[in-house]
Amino acid sequence: MTGKACEHCRKGKRRCDIWSGPTACSSCVHRNLPCSRVPPKTTISPQSTKSPSPLNQDDIPKNVAETLTELYLRYMHDKPHALFHEPSIREAVANGSVAPVVLFSILGLGARFSDDAEIRSQAPSFTEAAKRHLKSDLEHSCVENIQACILIGNICLGDSDPDAESIYFVLANRMAQIAKLSVLNDADDGITRETKLRLWWTCYLVDTWASGGSGLPRQFDILNAAPRLPMDEEAFLNMRPGDPDVPASEWRPGFWGYNVKMATIYSHISDLTKRIIISTIWEEEAIEDAVRESAVELTAFEESLPTTMRYSLSNLTLQVERGLGRNFIALHLGYNHYATLLYYQYLDRNRPFTTNGAAYAQRCKHHATLFSEILEASRNHGGAEALYNIVGHVTVVSSSVLLHSFLFGDPNEVDYIRQRIESNFESLVQLRRYWPSVELMINRLIVFQRSCLRSETSNTHRLDKWMVKFLLQHALALDDKELEEDVYDLSSWPLSIQDSHMDPTHVNTGLMERSRVTKEIIEDMRMRRQ
Repeated sequence: MTGKACEHCRKGKRRCDIWSGPTACSSCVHRNLPCSRVPPKTTISPQSTKSPSPLNQDDIPKNVAETLTELYLRYMHDKPHALFHEPSIREAVANGSVAPVVLFSILGLGARFSDDAEIRSQAPSFTEAAKRHLKSDLEHSCVENIQACILIGNICLGDSDPDAESIYFVLANRMAQIAKLSVLNDADDGITRETKLRLWWTCYLVDTWASGGSGLPRQFDILNAAPRLPMDEEAFLNMRPGDPDVPASEWRPGFWGYNVKMATIYSHISDLTKRIIISTIWEEEAIEDAVRESAVELTAFEESLPTTMRYSLSNLTLQVERGLGRNFIALHLGYNHYATLLYYQYLDRNRPFTTNGAAYAQRCKHHATLFSEILEASRNHGGAEALYNIVGHVTVVSSSVLLHSFLFGDPNEVDYIRQRIESNFESLVQLRRYWPSVELMINRLIVFQRSCLRSETSNTHRLDKWMVKFLLQHALALDDKELEEDVYDLSSWPLSIQDSHMDPTHVNTGLMERSRVTKEIIEDMRMRRQ
């Protein structure tokens, strides 16, 4: 940054964060004012009406680049994706050797977490610079471009642009395949080899989540897998350039490796959910067998975790002390979300009876509640925050189960369930500060709650195409569910009944009161701003 403020900022006594070069400061850009730091044009030309010159790498002060990189590594890296060897990317940013396309992509994400409002306002400029560099070199399938595609895709997801998100993620997947990232290269040192493996598996996870989120078919074939899973994060962080691979006798999977294992189970669960609603030949016994198979996978996965990786508050404290608290939280939020999805269909009170139906419904509620408790713990423990975008969607799914428990559950648990719903909304409000798309996710929950209260009171969580869209297609807007045939014209009802959106022939006083409470909770938290 330069040392002299522009005229507008000086007169308004505002901080002037101008980058080096003939570029307007962010305050003037935001207020659409001519900035005195930009040399006046001596002649009128078409260029004089254009936006400020695009950012270049030399325009970014070193302290800004390093600070935003740290914010990115703290809140994003190794959570929804694993792209870098952290000591190496820190050093590259510090000495200016990082590829511009990677730097601007990192800054576009990291700026969202800055406490400086004017730095946050630069995020779109960083993103545009990243896109410009990527497009100028789009035909080069290299590690840096793959990393940038994934980073920019995450930005597009957070800005509610799922089409662009899908395009960037597909580009990353194809580049990873062309570059043969999954094939071990004897010329690579340990850091390079592990970085490629983590990037390869990130493409697999991203494709698994993003394709389902947009309702599109997956592109990545798990059969074409890398030879091994990502290693333990602590061991990877301790590696230095030129080091060989970790000896096989010392190798062990880390949090990201276990996330990959979970993603394969999630693929089975999401495929099962979609097959159930499009097939007319599935029998309840066959469905329950398939559910039991995935349940066994989930149980085996949990039992395979090392003792220190299993969820408990003491283990959370331990992992925070290791610097891996956010990784620990991400793993267990994912696990409980996948389990919630597996058993979700059993919340339908009109579902045909099955031997394990009631037990599975209880498991669904257990995992949704535990998810909420873990999410609250992440807010209360420094070094464990869960602030990446997809947390918004999985929190909404957890909340939809809690709504079921609140409406139909044990009256003695109502107060606790209400606390859990409110706690989930605390996280949604927090996330909305960083990700505009969380507003869409909150709206999806409002539509869900409204649809529940308009339906038959015992059939609120039926697994159908609309419900699958709610559970899996998180990047898409959710329309109101069509009214069921036995719901009467609301316009003829008393106002108190209209507000509850419930057929008076099915009204239960206790249920109506609980439904009003859920509506108040959601509307109150929806209106909050941070």
